[in-house]
Amino acid sequence: MENKSEKLKDQIIEAAGNVQYTFIAHWNIVNRLKKYYWYIKISQIVLTALAAGGFLTSLASGIPQLSWVGGLTSAVALGINLYMLNFNLPDNIKQHTDAANALWEVRERYKSLIVDFDDIDILEARDRRDNLIQIVSEINKKYPGTDEKSFKKAQADIGKYEFNDGESEAVLNIKRNKS
Repeated sequence: MENKSEKLKDQIIEAAGNVQYTFIAHWNIVNRLKKYYWYIKISQIVLTALAAGGFLTSLASGIPQLSWVGGLTSAVALGINLYMLNFNLPDNIKQHTDAANALWEVRERYKSLIVDFDDIDILEARDRRDNLIQIVSEINKKYPGTDEKSFKKAQADIGKYEFNDGESEAVLNIKRNKS
């Protein structure tokens, strides 16, 4: 049977894993929204150019059908612009970026708690755990949540956010004595 200390450490490790998944899920949402926003902006530019081109070409060539092309593309561009009024993608991107940044600190504090766990007493470990739970709760209340699509991608991408053995030392150009 596990003792209280082992159960507490298991709970802390599980909570740290949840924070890691949520951290990655927020970045997945940020990346997806940025790509979506880019496609919408390009579409707006292309449609505006086609609308203007259709009208100008209609005037220059005297072919009235080209004004229909300009009118239709202008209507589609208007529809996209109205859609964008309802969904503030830059604000959503910022909200998810801020959430991920806030969770980064919590993730690092959980890692430190896990490393320190065997060197501190159980009461201090509980206090630090409770403090981290409160911080995560405040982050969850302040920022938008993640979705299933981003979470599934986080599960697939989890290894991309970890260093391989010796990789962090190589990045920092640190030589360790292996004893």
